[in-house]
Amino acid sequence: MHRTNSAYVPAIDGLRAIAVISVIIFHFDILGMLPGGFTGVDMFFVISGYVISQSLSARSDLGLGAYLADFYRRRLLRILPALLVVLCVSFIVSAMFMPQFWLSELINRTGLAAFFGLSNIVLAWNTDTYFSPGAELNPYLHTWSLGVEEQFYIIFPAIYFLWLRYRQHSLMVRAVLPLLAFASLVISAWQTYAEPLSAFYLLPSRFWELAAGALLFQLIGTRHFSAAWKRIGPLMLASGFTLVLAGFLFAQRTQFPFPWALATVLGTLLLIAALVLQDNSPPLAQRLLQSGLATYVGRLSYSLYLWHWPVAVFLRWTTGLELLAVQLIYPFLVFALAAASYHWIETPVRMGRTALQRRAWVACFCGFGAIGLLWWGATWVSNNPERLSLSQTSDTYTWYAYKHYPREEIEPIEDPRLEGRQLFVVGDSHTAAYRTLLKIVSIKLGVTIVEYERGGCGVVSLIAADPARCAEARETDLRDIEARAKPGDIVFLASLRMPELAGRNWNSGADAAFSEAMAELSAENIQAARTSAQAVLGRLKAIGAQVLIDAPKPIFKAPANRCSDWFNRMNPVCAPGLRIERAQLERLRAAQMSLLDELSREHPDLNVWDPMPLLCPGPVCSAYDSSGAPLFFDSNHLSGHGNRVLEPSLTQTLLTIWRNTPAPRQTTTE
Repeated sequence: MHRTNSAYVPAIDGLRAIAVISVIIFHFDILGMLPGGFTGVDMFFVISGYVISQSLSARSDLGLGAYLADFYRRRLLRILPALLVVLCVSFIVSAMFMPQFWLSELINRTGLAAFFGLSNIVLAWNTDTYFSPGAELNPYLHTWSLGVEEQFYIIFPAIYFLWLRYRQHSLMVRAVLPLLAFASLVISAWQTYAEPLSAFYLLPSRFWELAAGALLFQLIGTRHFSAAWKRIGPLMLASGFTLVLAGFLFAQRTQFPFPWALATVLGTLLLIAALVLQDNSPPLAQRLLQSGLATYVGRLSYSLYLWHWPVAVFLRWTTGLELLAVQLIYPFLVFALAAASYHWIETPVRMGRTALQRRAWVACFCGFGAIGLLWWGATWVSNNPERLSLSQTSDTYTWYAYKHYPREEIEPIEDPRLEGRQLFVVGDSHTAAYRTLLKIVSIKLGVTIVEYERGGCGVVSLIAADPARCAEARETDLRDIEARAKPGDIVFLASLRMPELAGRNWNSGADAAFSEAMAELSAENIQAARTSAQAVLGRLKAIGAQVLIDAPKPIFKAPANRCSDWFNRMNPVCAPGLRIERAQLERLRAAQMSLLDELSREHPDLNVWDPMPLLCPGPVCSAYDSSGAPLFFDSNHLSGHGNRVLEPSLTQTLLTIWRNTPAPRQTTTE
């Protein structure tokens, strides 16, 4: 005998507690205790599949319309209120404490998509994995799993309804869910190696995990299990815990979800089966899972999951997570927010007896209305963060290089030799970091400026071969330049040309970290850089273009935008400071400068513009100038003010080139 299908199993809430705690430990990186703690999400998937099937089975007497309407009413009331609160709070706190930076567009798109259960799709289209360093600063990263579940809910209830109604009469109906689960498992196995981002984030490769829980409920609900199952219950529990623990400790990130999710999914299935089929005298493990503390944490698990990640992100950005006081405060803060969310938001909305809670059409109308309204508010916040910002960077005219049209009066330079001239600017994010400067140049000189900016895709980087992953995009840009450029036009190659210093382990000593950076400038890498440069310069020479390259600019050990406010100066990320000796930078760019000299001798049409003397006029380089205004936005990109400092120099360089270059012939037609 075993309990009825609709009976509440307290120990399943205990499993939820294990799942959410494992995820929190993994994300907070507590002593590296659970390197595979992210598999707690897979436990949630299996549990959700089982519990949702149990809930749907309890309403099998309803017609299809009422059955679906009731399901989506309950899902909206269960998921939406706490999620919307967390998303809105996260947008506001992000605007207050996190300046817009190179990841902000992705972060905002992820958060806005999360309102509609689509954040997993946004993340799958990105180039960073769930485990990449940049992901640590996205407060909406964890909503990917909610997106998978919400997309599962779109198709699963109808499939399950067919099973409830017609399983006795149709083999096809009984086979639909197992076949879909198997197909999903095959997709997961293929995508894990061929398309890892899609495998991790998207429903097709995750459907089998939720379906596994549903299939377990179907099996239990349609079979009679004798009392003999009680005797193997402890064995099932021990086997289930062993498999789940194996996932927590050994799951390989590069082999996920397949095959490592199999261990967690199978382990969770064994645990649920053992808990459900056990009636009397439960073993100690089950008694612990259904204890008051475990079940309470399990009931809080949804809110704990929602709050734990954005809290970690905001602490990581401001105070840092390395401080002992922060580590002690973090769990209490997360638990307090989760408890408040559960008792004051989740439970009142879900358990209320008003028309909003009882009538499906009212719940859906209000739910979708709330989504639309709050999404609009979040969009406004993401487009106007400076209105709420507590950071110095709220002075966007000073800090940002790509937000504003020039405010100062600009006097155009009249020179017939500038007529019809074009300036093509191509490179990585440092091209975008020159936009203030380029806008002033275009106004002052009256020339046409065409930008080709692709983040992370340096062109003639001088430090290594230009990235192979950017080859197709780089070829597209160069072909466009070849088609549009006239002899005498200038192609400005603007990219990062120094090994980055921010993000290195400066705690091990400045000499070790600096030597690590220097080691990246190996003879092999410089030779590869020379080869890449020759290929690009040869093509530009063939079209008669003048080439301008910016010499390596100063870089810093910490980002100015993250280390200039009262709430983040104590962050260990900022400990290396915003100053560096110029002699160190000269050593770090010596190989690049030597390569530029060689290339200049081989290519008379190559011109070098060196911003270093203007950005660092003394023996110590600072991210700020002598008046205290930022020259740099982060550890290597220019600020808006830095652009305006460099503009006269670049303008003069361009004028010199064009005044010494014959003007393009004007073609006339009669």
